[in-house]
Amino acid sequence: METVNPVGVDTVTPEMLAAREKLRSRMGVSGTQTGGKGTARRKLKKTTKIVGDDKRLQFALRSIGAANIPGIEEVQMLKEDGSLLTFSNPKIQTSPNANTYVVTGVPEEKEISFPDILQQLSAAGFDLSKTGPEQKVVEEVEDPQTAPKLVTHYHEKIEEETT
Repeated sequence: METVNPVGVDTVTPEMLAAREKLRSRMGVSGTQTGGKGTARRKLKKTTKIVGDDKRLQFALRSIGAANIPGIEEVQMLKEDGSLLTFSNPKIQTSPNANTYVVTGVPEEKEISFPDILQQLSAAGFDLSKTGPEQKVVEEVEDPQTAPKLVTHYHEKIEEETT
């Protein structure tokens, strides 16, 4: 006797399994299905870490009340090793209450040997002859033996006031 399949049910033949495997290898296997019949469509969201960090920074600056300062064309920062960080057309935000200044932009590192930079720094009052990696700052520490001595003791002072 021959068995008959019910209506609408197909048997899976080895040829069909081989064809399915071939399709999987060509299309690539993904952990979640992003389309097809009967499934919810999912889009893979790709975000960069930099975008998330920038959003968190902007939220933190907004929470401390930082305000934009427009119209600044250039910012120069003198580093300890004698080089200079220059920001062209930066975005400046400040919050004086929180003592916070934020400079956002693309930095360019320059040496101080340029004549225009030397003129700008000398006009601003910086003495470049003393700066550089060979300069060492020594703080004078006061000798602990020179501390003032107590003249009277606390409990003796209280006894005098009560009598």
